Amino acid sequence: MLTNHIRAVKRWGEKHSAQSSIDVDSFQMEVKARNRFFTLHPQFRVRINGQLANVSKFSNETTGFLGWLPYQPVRWALSTDKLLFKAYMAEHALRTPAWWLPPEQPDQDFIFKGAMGSFGLHIVGPFRADAAQADELGSSASPKETRYAEQFVPGVNLKLWVWGRTIFHVHAHPYSTVIGDGTRSVDELIEQLARAQSPQMPRPRGDAEAVAVSLAYQGCTRDEVLPRGKSVWLDFRYGRGYESPPTTEAADNALPNLPGTLLQQARQAVEVLASDLEARFSAPVLYSLDGVLDDSGNAWWLEVNSNPTLPPSGYTHIFSTLFGTQADTSDFLGS
Repeated sequence: MLTNHIRAVKRWGEKHSAQSSIDVDSFQMEVKARNRFFTLHPQFRVRINGQLANVSKFSNETTGFLGWLPYQPVRWALSTDKLLFKAYMAEHALRTPAWWLPPEQPDQDFIFKGAMGSFGLHIVGPFRADAAQADELGSSASPKETRYAEQFVPGVNLKLWVWGRTIFHVHAHPYSTVIGDGTRSVDELIEQLARAQSPQMPRPRGDAEAVAVSLAYQGCTRDEVLPRGKSVWLDFRYGRGYESPPTTEAADNALPNLPGTLLQQARQAVEVLASDLEARFSAPVLYSLDGVLDDSGNAWWLEVNSNPTLPPSGYTHIFSTLFGTQADTSDFLGS
């Protein structure tokens, strides 16, 4: 939400005697403090022909504001190609799900995905290791797209936001689930969840098919009546929750509550990625790291995004680099 970004910048500015202004034509923000001056560039979410994308200019297709950064969008090979990312992580002894390229056959439960996809689109599955879908999906892949099977690791979805080497914001989202009551079908239980959903977070297209596949993986169907107390999850993809999202930065950020062992794993991954980033960029950049936390407390790293949404909690870290101030979480929590 744009107001949360403005509120975070305003709080930081009041604390550090900064001046800021927004050009309504370009939506660029100028910030002055401590005898320094910087221009920050906006990023927006758009939907064009049904496809989501992140862009730097406001247009009629704009659906959301993603934040201001002190640079234009960057390209990073590890964020462009998921297979390159996975090979890099494996090379540095960091946990990433196994993968198979056609005609290789998965010997573990798997999903099918594209090496270049974003927003969790074009991901199919999960399937059991002995499923016939591997041949079918592999043969239908576009010549322009490398598609592969990836080991399916169920667990809690992780998304880490990083500025340079600093992890400053984390999502740890369990899958949305329904619990049987012995009388209603899975579809009816889903409808109950959907009615409580925030109107600002519409369900993505193709949701019904993805839910049906997820349920089939668990051995049930949408019209099945679940026994009382039995739970099933609906979608393993990040951002497919039915519950209304938190409305404050403090509630949205799981970083303060991460177990120490998970935080250590995250920092190890960030240190490895930093060695590649710092060889390519002369200043810190923002990126997000996606993963899944399994039942044993192990993080499996899936992909990285070099132009993600900026949580407003990131401004204090960005401004600490630009203006030489101390990063302080009270700048965005309002404490």
